[in-house]
Amino acid sequence: MRVVITGAAGHIGREIVSELARTHELRLIDRVSISGHESMVADLADAHGKGFVGSWWKFRWSQWQRAFEGADAVLHLAANRSPKASWQKVRRDNIEVTWNVCGAAVKHRVPRVVFASSTMPLRHWNSGWPSPAIHPGGTKIGSDAAPCPLTPYGISKAVGEITDKSLVAEKQLQSFVAVRIGAFSSNPPENPVWRNLWIGPRDIRTLLRRCIEEQFSGFHVVYGVSGQLTAPYDLSHTCRILSWEPSGCIDSQVCDNAASAYQGNPLR
Repeated sequence: MRVVITGAAGHIGREIVSELARTHELRLIDRVSISGHESMVADLADAHGKGFVGSWWKFRWSQWQRAFEGADAVLHLAANRSPKASWQKVRRDNIEVTWNVCGAAVKHRVPRVVFASSTMPLRHWNSGWPSPAIHPGGTKIGSDAAPCPLTPYGISKAVGEITDKSLVAEKQLQSFVAVRIGAFSSNPPENPVWRNLWIGPRDIRTLLRRCIEEQFSGFHVVYGVSGQLTAPYDLSHTCRILSWEPSGCIDSQVCDNAASAYQGNPLR
């Protein structure tokens, strides 16, 4: 598969580049070069900008949108990832960038966009989640939960989800996956709040690979957390639609109850 990855030089970007480099043709874009890989340096907020490219095509200089030609999927990771970023920053680095990336995908008829959303639009910094959600037997937050952002960062991710849901509804995109990613790090955080949201390297790699490779259509929301029982999210739709099982999934019902929970229906 030919896969465009934006934000490929970031923490998650480096993980998935390493995961896919041997099995896929990658077209990598970031504001900085990526060591050991051919890549394009470009500002995605500039829909008419130019960047240096490697050997994907014969031209030395070209608009970054040309990376989308003939692509099978776009993994859009590029963003200002600070949850405390100002409105001015997220408007440019998140909303405008996402708009441009999705526009390029539509223009070049890329079948799938995988969007790095966040769990942040779903919770309040102070009040947290509904208390039952973090208990193993409690009611979890499902993939049908609508965004309810309370910060500029959260708004930017919600806009990304809503924009692409509209593009799928208008049949301009065949499929779109919003991955609500939790707290990515090599090891589980000591802070219990972040531990609930943790996703490790193995899980982020396999999750994003499945988002790119699995056969499905339409708009879907999935959760990027490992299978710890205190995670506040219901992973049943994530596991079912992607044929994925997180490494920490010790309760079989987390992944096996998808059929009864969703009955095979697409999200509304």
